[in-house]
Parts: sequence; C-alpha cells; structure tokens
Amino acid sequence: MIQIRRILCPTDFSPTAGRASHYAAELARAFGAEVLLLHVVPEMNYPQRSLGMVTAFPNLREELHQRAKNELDRQRQQLDPALAIRTELRDGPPHEQILACAEANQADLIVLGTHGHTGLKHVLLGSTAERIVRLSTCPVMTVRTPA
Repeated sequence: MIQIRRILCPTDFSPTAGRASHYAAELARAFGAEVLLLHVVPEMNYPQRSLGMVTAFPNLREELHQRAKNELDRQRQQLDPALAIRTELRDGPPHEQILACAEANQADLIVLGTHGHTGLKHVLLGSTAERIVRLSTCPVMTVRTPA
C-alpha cells in the first residue's frame, strides 16, 4: 500500500497555488499526512548601473520575507485546523529550493499548481512545475485552475 506521510505544497500565493493547497489538505486528511507549505523568495539580481534602486529599498528582502510569512500563516489558517500543517520560507531559484525542501523533509508527494502556459509565454517565463516534474525523486501532482 502507498504510504504518504508528508506532502510538500509549494505556493506563490496565486489562486492556482491556493487550489493546490486544498488538494494537498484533502490528500493529507485521507492519508493522515502532514502538509508542508513552502514559499520561495526568488533571488533579486539588481542591474549594476541601478544602485539607486538598491538604496531606495534597503529592507526589501526583509519586507518580502515578512509578507510571505504573513501570507503563509493566512493560507495555513484557511486549511483544516485538525491537520498537521507546517510552513517554510526559502530563498533562491524556486525549482531548486522546492526540490531541496522535498529532499530535506523526506516528502512523499509534491502537490503544486501550474499555470499551464504554452508557446512563447512558456519559453519566456519557463515552468517551475515542469522542472519539478522532471527532476523530482518523489511523485508530483500538478493542479491546474480551469480557464
């Protein structure tokens, strides 16, 4: 029998990610598993010539972290309070940090939203979900919000 003890649910706080977190919660309820909500703050690379931007927002990273923590707490509160739900915040390239978090926490399943971009939009924006599906060592469930 398949055992799922820990479900990693990355979120970018979009409606699609919110939908994925509800799937993760339902699966956690069915399997008696823990949910780990993860948000990754992407690296911010400033243009060298625009140092004025860096000094204009000296606490930008701290502000992003605080807002992300607040949003993770809000999202956790929207899910079933009877579930075991943890949150984690990481910095770096999203797909790398999601995979590292899954490995470090021994996730049995990753449930994540996908925006379903195709064509030029997919080429320009890339696809974190696609990278996770290709590179994950554990099963991945993708959830797409209907158009």
